[in-house]
Amino acid sequence: MKKEGIGGYLYLAFIGLALAMMGGFFVFVLGRGYIRAKETQEWPSHPAVVVVSEVGDRQIGKAKEFCHKLVYEYRVDGKFYRGERLKRRENPYLKKKNKIESSVERFLVGSKVAAFVNPDDPTEVLLEHETKAPGYSILFPALFLLGGLVIFFRALLKLCHRGSS
Repeated sequence: MKKEGIGGYLYLAFIGLALAMMGGFFVFVLGRGYIRAKETQEWPSHPAVVVVSEVGDRQIGKAKEFCHKLVYEYRVDGKFYRGERLKRRENPYLKKKNKIESSVERFLVGSKVAAFVNPDDPTEVLLEHETKAPGYSILFPALFLLGGLVIFFRALLKLCHRGSS
């Protein structure tokens, strides 16, 4: 009988482990995004008034970028607070000014809006919830995680089985 080397099995184990790690990383990132988006949807809303809503800009090198400079005031338990974020992340800088102008038009100075406030930290506030789409996309990287683990453990099992015979 011809003796086979273990190199092929080690290679398969490595490939399986790499696939599982990549899949696991993306499952973690997408799961975290979904949980954070879902968490804010449970925050209570408080009335707020927009006090600043304009197009801001910055220049890095030759390129000019624009963002929505937004400030709104709200009250929680009798104390006044100021918020600046539209969503949980910082307001993004974009290269096209017209994309920012549409957001500025939605939040005119003096308009009343609903601010969603973190009940544990009233300084953490947002006006729009993040999308829960990461949670709906988690199946694809989960397949890589599961498939990689199957490849890894089957290669290890064959290595162990080979060593015992």
